[in-house]
Amino acid sequence: NSAGQISRTKGRRLLLLNDRVVCVTVTGRPSETDVGNNNQMERLSLKWSAHVSEVEVVEGTSTGTLARLTSANTLTNPKKTSLGKTNSTANSTSNSVDKQMAENLAQDMGDLMHDFDVVSRINSMIGTLKCSYPGLTSDSMAGIMDQIQKSIRQKDDEMSWLDKSCLQLVVKRKDKAEPLTFQMRSPAVKQDWVVELRLARLALDPNNSPGWDILEHTKSITGRLPLYVKHLSCYHSETKNTEIVNGTSYTLLVPTPTRTLRPVTYVWANATDGISSHIKIYSVQVNQQIALKDLGTTVLSSCCARSIVYVPGTSGGVAQSNSDNPLRTDLVWIATDDRRILLYAASDPEKGFEVGRIVLPVDPSCQIYHCGKVFVGLVNGSVSVFRRDHTVNWDLNNPQNIVLGSDPITCLIPISGALYASTGRKILMLDAWSNSVVRSFTANLEENPAST
Repeated sequence: NSAGQISRTKGRRLLLLNDRVVCVTVTGRPSETDVGNNNQMERLSLKWSAHVSEVEVVEGTSTGTLARLTSANTLTNPKKTSLGKTNSTANSTSNSVDKQMAENLAQDMGDLMHDFDVVSRINSMIGTLKCSYPGLTSDSMAGIMDQIQKSIRQKDDEMSWLDKSCLQLVVKRKDKAEPLTFQMRSPAVKQDWVVELRLARLALDPNNSPGWDILEHTKSITGRLPLYVKHLSCYHSETKNTEIVNGTSYTLLVPTPTRTLRPVTYVWANATDGISSHIKIYSVQVNQQIALKDLGTTVLSSCCARSIVYVPGTSGGVAQSNSDNPLRTDLVWIATDDRRILLYAASDPEKGFEVGRIVLPVDPSCQIYHCGKVFVGLVNGSVSVFRRDHTVNWDLNNPQNIVLGSDPITCLIPISGALYASTGRKILMLDAWSNSVVRSFTANLEENPAST
């Protein structure tokens, strides 16, 4: 309910059909002792059904959580509140996760926070004692406080797991919206169900009709085909034509106020008019549909970005802002047509913080990150390889230069332990570890393209 408490629970099963969401009760389920008896069948009784367009997933701060229950100081109030019959809590598989489990977690967290406050006050008063007493020291109190803090972190993880397993829906019924809460088996099960619901809504969208035309000889395809979501304008110029020519995307684990890590996906899109570049930065928001939130624009007024690549840092994907060693953090490398590579911080990209730049001998044409290195293709047929030095910072001043030909490097494609590079009609395979050419071949021109 609104206080974060579970008022009542009922066993339910939630079924997602092609175009409808169906909620049923399960009766007549065989017991564990009658495994060999196939005569007993599950009996499903319909409770309600709704079209997928009438079901919305409630996400964000509007959902009730155990953390809200703890912070609201409602643990000491034994009186339970209810939102009425429209707010029911159900279990998607069984009744194993119930009201008592959630209340115990919240109560344990409240007790630990109370004890930590008491011990902190005791510790502050120990310094006022006139005499010394065995066992009553600041060091002993500090040890107890550390133990309580560890218990609080553990309970916080358990509460976060239970909250992430909670699926809250709003079902539109005629003139009112009915909130429903389902306690799923795990956060992964909940996320899978939300994704399936979102795909079902997209598949029924008129923009995805009639959909993809699969050829007869490829009807054995098992993968999912892309679905159109929406389009948006990245940049509009009143006087010149612009187009999006490149970009990048990446996901970082961003710490939350509850000390958990939340994955956030960022998208960088480069819109250019051939003279300057407007690099729009978005964050991906996944609710009923995938949406891009505009975070800001980085303008390169005197040059165009030819390539944008994400280069991970040394923190294992956790967002960090290390002002002392910015070249160790997650970065976005932007290669421009004025012989430069600009390095921007990947975390908090809306700030547009430039952490470094590289001046090249000639214009860059493409770049990739592979095997812990950054390979930059140049217009003179060379590839510059940047790597980290002994301090784990990027060495921007001493790249290794590999001459592959005289024509510009037009493409770099990574493969396992190596990469392909194209220059003119030549395609070369480079060992990504030794930076040596493994093999090369020449692409011949087709004499009669119509016959192939």
